[in-house]
Amino acid sequence: MTAEGPLKIISVAGAHSGVGKTSLCSILLKDLKGYGAIKFTKTALYTSVVDDERVLCEPGKDTQVYLESGAERVVWVQSPGGDELEEALDIALTRMAGLKGVVIEGNSPLRFLRPDLAIFLVQEEGRTKPSAEAAGGRADIIIINSEKEIKDTMLSAEILQKGAKVFRINAVGKKGEIDKFLAYVREYIKFAE
Repeated sequence: MTAEGPLKIISVAGAHSGVGKTSLCSILLKDLKGYGAIKFTKTALYTSVVDDERVLCEPGKDTQVYLESGAERVVWVQSPGGDELEEALDIALTRMAGLKGVVIEGNSPLRFLRPDLAIFLVQEEGRTKPSAEAAGGRADIIIINSEKEIKDTMLSAEILQKGAKVFRINAVGKKGEIDKFLAYVREYIKFAE
């Protein structure tokens, strides 16, 4: 909890690996001051919650990208994704106490969270792995990871039925409708208060 109210939660999920979730989280963290980040990684056997900066700052880790992007705090949650993930997320969120909000990367955390804002990334061809369909269906914002105007994507009906706001952004190249997206996020989060 913060003095102003409860921690704002922004979820960033994606259609498949490599779709640009970490890059989009970086864009958000550079803009949203006072926010932390939680990185979820699916593992086969164990659950861990890591906030040791020596580990988080290792070159090439997504957690390093978050810190360099301005995250106030970063926690790395690793889990097979079952009930132990819910407990690990509770621990990670507790470590964000005092911040305005948190950006959480990963699809599995959405099973246990009610984010203030859910963002779903998809490439322009719209391919979505079956396990990501539920995350897409909860999206308030859909990011098509392309700066090109795309008239007909292959997004599933489940993802589009909610009426999510759609932006076209090249997340890695940091081009496209970034300013419109960030303005919308700031307004949405303010509205959610």
